[in-house]
Amino acid sequence: LLRKSPLKGYEIDGLAERLIATLYADDTTVYLSAADDYEALLEILGIWCKASGARFNVMKTEIIPLGAAAYRATLITTRKLRPDAPEIPAEIRIAKDGEVTRILGSWPGNGTENTAAWSTILDKVRATLGRWARFRPSLNGKSIISRAIIGGCTQYLTAAQGMPLDVEQKLDRLTLDFLWGGAKRHPINMETL
Repeated sequence: LLRKSPLKGYEIDGLAERLIATLYADDTTVYLSAADDYEALLEILGIWCKASGARFNVMKTEIIPLGAAAYRATLITTRKLRPDAPEIPAEIRIAKDGEVTRILGSWPGNGTENTAAWSTILDKVRATLGRWARFRPSLNGKSIISRAIIGGCTQYLTAAQGMPLDVEQKLDRLTLDFLWGGAKRHPINMETL
């Protein structure tokens, strides 16, 4: 329905079709251009829900404005994709610059540093390594555990958004502290390990 709709979405060089939606399990991300109407999208979703028997949760809808800073500011202020477009309902969150929105485990937004996502992951890694440390694993065991936990917890977000240098340094510190039981001096440095 979306591909055959009048919605324009985004034309991207190198893609055969316009970018209008990405779907994964029960999550849908729709890309509307300034020429599109939010109400037209809701009509299409209504038809899809009737045909499929599913229900679209409009209250979970969040909008991340794309484009130039002036356009984003106007969209946030007027709640319209363009001056003659209908207003987006007040209960729909429109992310301001500096605010993030969670989409499938990544945290996109305009002018964001991803600190919220990374602080959550750092806390999770710290807690998990702390639980493992209570079992007093061997150095080889700690090596395996640290790679599995740190690699497993960070791989997706790093691939989706990249890892800031300060987060990488904190993870290195967590690894060394876990390997050497929090000792002030480490007998083998990170490069050798």
